Amino acid sequence: MALVACSNDTEMPSQYHRGLLAQPTDVQAGVEGGVVSVSWQMATAENVAGFVVSFTDASGGMETKAVPDPEARAFADDGSLSTESGTVWQIRVWAVNARDFFGPQSEPFILEVP
Repeated sequence: MALVACSNDTEMPSQYHRGLLAQPTDVQAGVEGGVVSVSWQMATAENVAGFVVSFTDASGGMETKAVPDPEARAFADDGSLSTESGTVWQIRVWAVNARDFFGPQSEPFILEVP
């Protein structure tokens, strides 16, 4: 006998996605010596296994960088991001738990390379 189920639910139950990971706040970024650096704050590191930092350029292209340290509050790029004058990056940060569940994204920080 096969068991088949169908559901019209459009959202996961709240216990699976709300309130499990804090939202990063106070995101700041800058460029020095051709390196993009990002910092953020967290109200709590409970359930956090690491972070993702995303960089979206003016064309909508996105690059993401993993930060596998739950205590991290900063990230410095390895030089792979463009730091050409006039480049604009929209930067967001979010926490990740041990099961790769993503928490809420930070408010965007807009970095314009001078």
